[in-house]
Amino acid sequence: MAALRMGSTMLVMSLVAMACGSGTSSQAQAPTSAAQQRLQGNWQLLQFRPNLQLEAPLQGLLDAQLQALTITFDAGAFSATGPGVDAVGRYEITSASGDSLGGRLYDRAGAGYGITGQFVGTQFRFTSTDSPWAGSGILERAR
Repeated sequence: MAALRMGSTMLVMSLVAMACGSGTSSQAQAPTSAAQQRLQGNWQLLQFRPNLQLEAPLQGLLDAQLQALTITFDAGAFSATGPGVDAVGRYEITSASGDSLGGRLYDRAGAGYGITGQFVGTQFRFTSTDSPWAGSGILERAR
């Protein structure tokens, strides 16, 4: 069960996106601040496709999270709750331009996971770049 919780935390880390980056100029701050504002609030996991096939227990955990996992972003912190998942961490937006952003998520232990993504309507379509949860997915703004 501890392995599944650790896997859950890593899944949450990889399924989510960024927040407040630290630019060196006010011009660099504006896009990351706008991305920060757009990311704020509650999101639900609609889809995630890992780059590599997951082992059966992790695939089962992932399947249980679809349309059930809620991720809340708030001022550089995130929380994720769903079946068997209760995780918190921090995030930062390191780059942003228009509807796109890049950043890192950090788990409780401080391990970082790279994320890129794009806002499309009420969705945030993301790519997680670090193992074991490298892949792509879709978050939708919770109603």
